[in-house]
Amino acid sequence: MTRVLQDGGLEVVGEGVGPNEIVEEAIRLQPDAIVLGIDGKGSTELGERVRSAVPGIKLILWPRDEMEMQVFDPGSAYPRRIGLSASRTLLRELGTE
Repeated sequence: MTRVLQDGGLEVVGEGVGPNEIVEEAIRLQPDAIVLGIDGKGSTELGERVRSAVPGIKLILWPRDEMEMQVFDPGSAYPRRIGLSASRTLLRELGTE
């Protein structure tokens, strides 16, 4: 995921940090978007924490074992589901294409 984002010209400011650090960094940095690789219930809860802490953020949950991403646009209570044609779809969501 990091390579896909960097190859698309995006700056990755955090990788492999714990849940509390992700929320703290989201508050501190106020990024346009956060992409979380998800692998279970804990990741979904983390997404909810991030959205609560930084309500204006675009949150993309990228599952490792499914065929679609969930995209929470700022202010939306429900995600859009987007099929994983991997890098192009993600980069389009983040506005680089």
